[in-house]
Amino acid sequence: MIKMVAVDMDGTFLNDERKYDKQLFLSLFKRMKARHIHFVAASGSQYQRLRHEFAEVADQMDYISQNGAIVHSGNELQHIEAISDEQVHGVIDLLKKTFEPGLINQEVVSGLHGTYVNRDMDPEVLKIVKYYYRPVIGVDNLATIAGNKVKDQFTKLAISFTPGINFDSASAKLAKVLPAKLTNETSGFNTDLVGSVDATKRSGIRILQDHYQIADDELMTFGDNENDLSMLTMTPHSFAMKNAAGKIQQSAAHVTQFDNNHNGVLETLKMAL
Repeated sequence: MIKMVAVDMDGTFLNDERKYDKQLFLSLFKRMKARHIHFVAASGSQYQRLRHEFAEVADQMDYISQNGAIVHSGNELQHIEAISDEQVHGVIDLLKKTFEPGLINQEVVSGLHGTYVNRDMDPEVLKIVKYYYRPVIGVDNLATIAGNKVKDQFTKLAISFTPGINFDSASAKLAKVLPAKLTNETSGFNTDLVGSVDATKRSGIRILQDHYQIADDELMTFGDNENDLSMLTMTPHSFAMKNAAGKIQQSAAHVTQFDNNHNGVLETLKMAL
């Protein structure tokens, strides 16, 4: 019996226009609540954005945000896997030393309460950042940002590479230079998320499993990208999206009949629940 459903957002639950069939979802959500099934949004972006996406039921579901670094049940914080100021500064320094100017078009530092960008960020890039993160706060220099000054705990850096470059090569290059306690995972859109090796979507799900006493075979997961692999390989009820790359589909137990633009997650849930 399924007791928890965890879904990635972009490329999975949301269509390419970043929308979903709200009427169908709310109908299925009501069915899940009646059967005591926990619904989890598991994403690389921020908790605040996820709550906004599910405003009608925001306090009735669970959230794994920033790739597993932060876990909430409704509005209650369950866990945070923070990284230090020094780790943030070290990554930004590594980026300057490792990549030529122009290869990176976005550097973002995320925390529990907000997301931080350099004040001189390109306005068009800033518009994109503001979709995935909220609130977005400009600072003088990310290379010297301090948690005590902004009254936050940092959890992730989002590094976006310029369109047109060999992203797989750039991501592999970044992985080689990161210190042992940090790791990078691809979240799509030419973006790598850098954070603690102990913070993944799988680790976030484990926290909720312990909280609700749910076994692996009582869990259903959906994803489309590399940062979903950890949760797609932990249950016999995992689904890669029809629109996911072959590597992702091969790692999951199942593939959805429909892609993200045709309610792939919701249609699967409709048949399964």
